[in-house]
Formats: sequence, structure tokens, C-alpha cells
Amino acid sequence: MTGWLLFLAPVLWLAVRFGDRLRARRLQALVGPRLGALVSPASRRPVRRLLLALALLLASVAALVPESRASAAGTNWRGTDLVVCLDVSRSMLARDMAPDRLTRAKREIIALAGAAQGDRLALVVFAGDARLVVPLTQDALSFAGLAAGVEPSAAGRGGTDIGAALDRARTALPAAADDRTKRFAAVLLLTDGEDLAGGGLDAARALHEAGVAVHCIGFGSTRGSKITVEDDGPSHFLRDRKGADVISSLDAPALRRLAEETGGSYVDARSEDEALAHLYTERILPAARASVEHGDEEERGFPYQVPLLFAFLLGTTALWLGEGRRA
Repeated sequence: MTGWLLFLAPVLWLAVRFGDRLRARRLQALVGPRLGALVSPASRRPVRRLLLALALLLASVAALVPESRASAAGTNWRGTDLVVCLDVSRSMLARDMAPDRLTRAKREIIALAGAAQGDRLALVVFAGDARLVVPLTQDALSFAGLAAGVEPSAAGRGGTDIGAALDRARTALPAAADDRTKRFAAVLLLTDGEDLAGGGLDAARALHEAGVAVHCIGFGSTRGSKITVEDDGPSHFLRDRKGADVISSLDAPALRRLAEETGGSYVDARSEDEALAHLYTERILPAARASVEHGDEEERGFPYQVPLLFAFLLGTTALWLGEGRRA
């Protein structure tokens, strides 16, 4: 619409000039030689035309500003980036969730892939170190398939290092140097919360400084469970160096604190089926929409009503001047 207004401005200007000349000729034909005594000098005409030209220019500006800024806000938005950090340490083989924590976590990821159509998904697996298994992709089907096939051996080293996982998630996200390519981003941490390396909180704060929230989904029970492993023989319980069975428990307070430090949420996976997909629809999507609306407000800037008001005042003044008042 703006383009048509800018094209019509010179057309309207020519129409005004043509109308002025036509009225002058008609008035000359009706009044004759007495015209000069009945109307004011023609010096008003340039002033009137200038006022009309300014009114048309301001009206065009009023139409141009909101359209260009709204268009810019629309092109700034590129969607949501979600980095899923999946704990594949041996503690995730505990069976206090059926059939075990890791299998349940993979089911949650598959449900998320079905809900997050159109967004980009990445997968980081971690134990004692962290690896990017799936870079950011919109291919939700392939993402879900690769996530379903993840095993504890996907991480090269034993243990649990949440800090390494979050650091790897941060590097998997694109740099937000150019606002025109900015995407809303979030990290989803699926774990039982055991952080043997102890660097999770610092890594979460680094993500928060980059404007990325970390949402934590806890797997397991606070009571804990033995860890069933199947190495090269029959299944057995994992034992420590002293020969005692290892008991793994959900560390919900640590995960809740980590999420709160970044403005994220903590969800217990035992609370409902597809808890991760529910978190996406109930918390992440509304936050993404709010960021778009906030960006639109910043893009609007100077209100278009101001130049439109001045255009109206100038146009009214030009019409009041007319061809001059009677003497």
C-alpha cells in the first residue's frame, strides 16, 4: 500500500494544480475584469500548494513508517532453536522409571520432535564428556530417529558432567551478533541431576548471560534405585570400587536451582507423560511469542499518528486558504 501512496503523491499534486487553473478560468469567465478586485492576490497559491505538498509528503511518511517497521519485525523472526542435552551416563539405566530412565527420556525427546514441527532441534549427549550428535536441524523425523538410537556408549567417558553438556549446547547455538538472524533459543536438560564434575551451575549462568534459558527435566526418584547394567554377560547391578551396589537418586533441588538461575523451569518427568512436549507448548512457545511481541514494540518506535496529524492540519489550512478570500 505504501508504494501506491508514494506514486499517488505527485499525481495528486498535478490534480491540485489542474483544479486551480480550471477554477481560475471559470471564475475569470464569470466575473470578468472585476476578478482582481474581488479576490486576494495570487501570491497565496504557492503557499497553498506548498502546504498541500507537505501534507501529501507527511501522509506518505505516516503510511511508510508502520509498514516498514512491521515488515522488519517480521523478517527478524526466524523461529526457535532447541538444544536437547541428554544424560547417557550409567545412572540413567536405573529402573525407578519404566523401563528405565534413559528409555523414558528418549521417549520424551521423540514426543518433543513431534510437537516442535518447524523449529530447529539439536542433540547433545553427555556423561563424563559431551558430544554434539545432531546439529541444529528442522528435520524432526531424522532427529527423533537418531535420539531413539542413543546408548550409554555414545559418550566417550564415564561419569556425569552437566557443565560440559551446557557448554557444548551454548556452542551449538548460532551467535546472535546480527539481530536480523536472531532466533529464540532454549536448552532442555534431561538428567537425573547427578553432577559429579560440579560445573553445571556456572555453565548455566553463562547461558543465561547469552539470553538462553535452561529448562530441566528430572528423571528418577528421590528414594533412588540400583543401576542395572548389561555389559558382556547377564544383567547385574552396578557396583562401586568397594563392591557395594551403587544407588542413584534424583537430585531435584539441584536441577530446580539450575533452572531458576537462568529463568527456566524444572519439571519432574514422573508428573505426566510427555512432560517435555508439555513444557515446550506451555512455557517455551509462550516465551518465544512474547519475545516477538517485545521486538515488534521496539520496532514500532515513533508513532505514525504524529505525521498523519500534521498532514491533516496542513491539508485543512491549504483548503481554508482556497483561492483567496473576498476583499
